[in-house]
Amino acid sequence: MARKFAWSYTALSDFETCPRRYYLTRVAKKVVVPQTEATLWGNEVHKALELRLTERKALPEGMRQWEPLVETIANKGGKVEAETKMALNRNLRPTGYFDQDVWVRGITDVTVIKGDKAFIGDWKTGKPKPESSQLKLTAAMVMAFKPFINTVVNAFVWLKTNTVTSETFKREDIPTIWQEFTPRVRRIEIAHEEDKFPPRPSGLCRQWCPVGRELCEHCGT
Repeated sequence: MARKFAWSYTALSDFETCPRRYYLTRVAKKVVVPQTEATLWGNEVHKALELRLTERKALPEGMRQWEPLVETIANKGGKVEAETKMALNRNLRPTGYFDQDVWVRGITDVTVIKGDKAFIGDWKTGKPKPESSQLKLTAAMVMAFKPFINTVVNAFVWLKTNTVTSETFKREDIPTIWQEFTPRVRRIEIAHEEDKFPPRPSGLCRQWCPVGRELCEHCGT
């Protein structure tokens, strides 16, 4: 039995950037997105921070400047989790990450749970960007996945600048958040149903697209 359509924030962003690239890299899997120095560094940082939080393993050289920031988060009080996988079905009920009924997936980098409140931290190794929709989605998923949580403080932790930007979400915000995402996700579903993934040319085509000219006429232009 074929697995049903499922998405994540990253998949949604990829589709909205360019449906053809999304199709070739995520659906047909004809193109493998190469690892860059930035992505390799990001993976290394995430793993080191995970081990620091879960096993108290010291941060390696080149990352020790983040120790005070990590210590502040770890000492918020409450249960600390790292790299928590979440999955919801279409009824927004928790399900297994790879179960047949999964509809949306997400992973939180660090979670601190205290009573009915949660702090969620998302490690970012790039330049700070004003983007709140990812924070909204993660907050809604956390409150659905952990029904006892009523308040989520969701934060981007910008490691390059050692700063934090955060927003607070309440359980009453959940319907509005899903209303925002539903039409966006529906566009991906229609693309799958109709098997139509047209290119969306942009400045990224020139240098940042791995698809190649043989699969997309806009690549490199």
